[in-house]
Amino acid sequence: MSFLMTGSWEFLPSTYGVQLLLPDLTPNVGLWWYFFIEMFDSFRNFFLGVFWLHLSSYVGGLTIRIRRQPLFVLTMLLGIFAIFKPYPSISDTSLFLGMLPLYQHVFPLMSYTFIETSIVLYATLLGPAFYHLWIYAGSGNANFFYAITLVWSLGWSLLLADVLFAVLRDEWEVERPEMIGKEIKQI
Repeated sequence: MSFLMTGSWEFLPSTYGVQLLLPDLTPNVGLWWYFFIEMFDSFRNFFLGVFWLHLSSYVGGLTIRIRRQPLFVLTMLLGIFAIFKPYPSISDTSLFLGMLPLYQHVFPLMSYTFIETSIVLYATLLGPAFYHLWIYAGSGNANFFYAITLVWSLGWSLLLADVLFAVLRDEWEVERPEMIGKEIKQI
């Protein structure tokens, strides 16, 4: 559409190139900015490839393992992208949280909801405070803000793992009705 209106492909670097090549290292709730600030420029392209490979590696594994529930695979990928994409926003997390109630039947099978909720609330409340102390007040530093983004990512990662385990447990109980409610041992 932009090409038809302007007759030029100049919009590509400004839209998709920003996401793929990470030219702006402005602090955000993502995990990439701090890593790429600390890195030598000669390794930048290699680690861009590694980070994108890491992000894309979830697609195949989840699609193969949970092939009977493609909507759940999409929900999990939305959650993974909300954690690991270069410039995540609250809308990415909101989209994942909006899809999560589709699987409320597996919520009783989740084990650590209190811990996950506590971690996410902790990071949600302290994140803006640490950002303000670092950027505006000048009394904090990047390490405080990056640490709270790590805690934020940890909370969402635990939630994703817990939901994934609950769905796999539900799938297992559907295949083996005699095992409903019995203890399972993870190896």
